[in-house]
Amino acid sequence: MTIKQTVKNLVSRWPMVKSAAFVADDLIWGLKLATGTIGSDTGATHLNLSESESLSYIEEVFADYKKYGTVDKFYGSVAELGPGDNAGVALLMRKDGCDRVDLIDRFLSHRDSQQQAKIYSALSQQYQLDEFKTKDEWDEKALAGIDWRVGEPAEIYFQKCAQNRGGIYDFIISRAVLEHLYNPLDTLRYMVACLKPGGKLLHKIDCRDHGLYTPEHHELTFLEIPTPIYRLMSRNAGRPNRITIDRYRNLLSEMKQSGAIDYSLLVTHLVAVGDILPHQEFDNIDPEQQRQAIAFVDSHRSKFADEFRDVDSRDLAVSGVFLIATKR
Repeated sequence: MTIKQTVKNLVSRWPMVKSAAFVADDLIWGLKLATGTIGSDTGATHLNLSESESLSYIEEVFADYKKYGTVDKFYGSVAELGPGDNAGVALLMRKDGCDRVDLIDRFLSHRDSQQQAKIYSALSQQYQLDEFKTKDEWDEKALAGIDWRVGEPAEIYFQKCAQNRGGIYDFIISRAVLEHLYNPLDTLRYMVACLKPGGKLLHKIDCRDHGLYTPEHHELTFLEIPTPIYRLMSRNAGRPNRITIDRYRNLLSEMKQSGAIDYSLLVTHLVAVGDILPHQEFDNIDPEQQRQAIAFVDSHRSKFADEFRDVDSRDLAVSGVFLIATKR
């Protein structure tokens, strides 16, 4: 075992020591962003996948949007948040009937251009996508009707859109992205403003710790870190923001009452249980699974940071949701 790995293993034993390391790392990220450095391993989903695994992932993401968003055909203009290192979902949306897909990402995910070209070629063989290739070889920077908008946080992008252009999108979508925004709730308000009437938000939100303290510690350990420390850990590096399901629901309910939207929240994951398939509302989940998840929350609640002490156990038991909202 290398010295580096030994030190890493030792740090991982104590959550507060690891938190201090995250704070230092976040400061470094702040300096990088201030100097315009946006390259990151964040979102490099396909880097360690085989070609067939990449295709399966792209197909799964696309199918989820259609299934849970009850979308027969995608059309018009789409904004995809956090596409990471691949525009495969955007290509399938173009093939489905979209005129334009804007890819919004704060970071520039590291990628292997040769690997990506092979993925696009294989995807095209499966779905006949050559009409969107504008060069002899596949080049993600030259895809017809697909525009990469990298380097600006979603919070700022949609605020500008809401203030300057209003409703321009028919769909705004993301997968495992909203939990990384530093202000997802205000950003959702801006997104609604950026939708055309009848437009949809489709966001799969992963509320877990993304490996911050797991598997060395239980999956709710990250809720034990005091709020001031956690903010210093996550404001620049895009670590999970710890926004819980009740805060999303409160915002969506407020917008619904004002007549702006209709919405639903489907549970995708429960603590101590795992994936909920198909995704469904909490009350429809098997009662034994509900009890198991709630009991796990209650067994650790006494150690949670103050901001989570009064949050209902049912809400803390939900570690992933699929948000569907339609603009009236």
